[in-house]
Amino acid sequence: MNSNKRRILCVILAVVLAGAFASCTEPEKEAFECCGGTVWLDRKNDTLSYIRFSRDGEIVASQRLPWPVYRFSYGDLDGDSLPEVAVGVIKETYYWKQMDRRIFIYQIYKNQHIVPVWKGSHVASELMDFRIDRGTQPALVRTIERRKDSSLYEAEYYLSKFGLKFKRYINESATIKHY
Repeated sequence: MNSNKRRILCVILAVVLAGAFASCTEPEKEAFECCGGTVWLDRKNDTLSYIRFSRDGEIVASQRLPWPVYRFSYGDLDGDSLPEVAVGVIKETYYWKQMDRRIFIYQIYKNQHIVPVWKGSHVASELMDFRIDRGTQPALVRTIERRKDSSLYEAEYYLSKFGLKFKRYINESATIKHY
């Protein structure tokens, strides 16, 4: 089996495992209140979703996500008291041609538009999953990543002006059960 097929199989397995583990915990809601309205993930099918922002029952803004979405979350990542939207997608990028899990971060701009803040091609190692720690100000991104030797670890990142920046290791032998 060539390395591309093996990588695709690993991504599929990770999606299945994450789904299995996620069913053991309280699922994260796919909607939240923000900027006088509601932001939610509108899943059309396995490979097409939209981030929607509505106010008074009317859709104000939409952001098309033409990829599989494995995580939808939010938190005030930049400390401005307004939440950013964090979406986990499975796709290739311009510089990283293999299908992998990515983190994209969006914000509601001027209460009217959904704009990208960061479209991450990768973190330090292979991304398995992430969550937003809203218990900190600003909120932090916690990841589970897999090293080349297949060992897992949990790391913490903060949003800088140029994307996610590594803050610290949380657990050097993480398991997926946290997410």
